[in-house]
Amino acid sequence: MTSSVPTRWNWRGFLRRYMIILIGLLLVGLLWNPFTAPSSTDEEKQPTLKVEHQVKGRDLHLQLDVNNFQFSVEQMDREKHYGQGHVHLYINGEKVAKIFDKEYVHKNLPPGTHEVKVELAHNNHDSYGVEETFTIEVKE
Repeated sequence: MTSSVPTRWNWRGFLRRYMIILIGLLLVGLLWNPFTAPSSTDEEKQPTLKVEHQVKGRDLHLQLDVNNFQFSVEQMDREKHYGQGHVHLYINGEKVAKIFDKEYVHKNLPPGTHEVKVELAHNNHDSYGVEETFTIEVKE
């Protein structure tokens, strides 16, 4: 007489093997994903700064081209948020302005030669170490 027990065991064995394979494939899918989110180092790319300037009369006109950086007047004097902050403007070594836009005019410079430094700053005023320095001549 034939028993139905071996048939039942075959189905159980099949289901067990099927579940093991399915779990294995799911684990492999979780561990290896070609569409992973960017790492924190990708998100924290170094900001860049390019400054174009013109002297018109006694006024210095600045055009600031920034990448990986967002101007934030609302967050000034608060915690650092990487990629956010403002610009410090130095003339002859003295900080004369904080800039929160891509365009800025510093008015009424005295005649003569001036060293200008434009520097990216964190919300708490720490430097990013990204700056441009150049010399201008203001005529009388």
